Amino acid sequence: MSAEQEAEILEQLVKYNVHIGSRIKVKHMEPYIFRMRYDGVYLFDVKKILERLNLAAKIISYYPPDKVVAVSTHVFGMRAVTKFAELTGGVAIAGKMMAGLLTNRTLKNYMEPSIVIISDPRYDVQALEEAAIARIPVVAMCSTDNTCSKVDLVIPMNNRSRTSLPYAFWYLTRRVLEERGQLTPDFDALVKPEDFMALPTSAEME
Repeated sequence: MSAEQEAEILEQLVKYNVHIGSRIKVKHMEPYIFRMRYDGVYLFDVKKILERLNLAAKIISYYPPDKVVAVSTHVFGMRAVTKFAELTGGVAIAGKMMAGLLTNRTLKNYMEPSIVIISDPRYDVQALEEAAIARIPVVAMCSTDNTCSKVDLVIPMNNRSRTSLPYAFWYLTRRVLEERGQLTPDFDALVKPEDFMALPTSAEME
């Protein structure tokens, strides 16, 4: 990635609010925090966000596509994980996860992924707990107030907004394809971060 490309991505991270944390910080998220905003909200260091997204993409690319499971029970993450799985050949769990899906071999839909990506350890606790029991590595998108117990790779970022989760999964999709040598020249023209965003509700459209 050239310096110019990196600068553009860093600007996009800010544009899509990926760098905005919460008013609470836990100790193990401190290394990723840039500063506290005037209103008490902590802001992430965008370079560290990008560094972790790139590292996550490299790790994910090592595994067979169908062994990568992306999970989100968050309203702003469900379409994002579905699109990520669709474009990378992975598996999406969007919405409530069936208990035992990663641990109970007698279930018809039992899965044995090689790696699990979750959008928020608080919302996706079922996936986090089961992955830990099954000893499956977990990549988790974590805000300033998330505990990172049982998470193998933290992506520090805003994991609760309409724009930030979709952008992060769009970028992760792009980088995973790039790492695999599958990124097409027309990707940026055909696939936009907005394609990963939750569709507006009828009330919002009125």
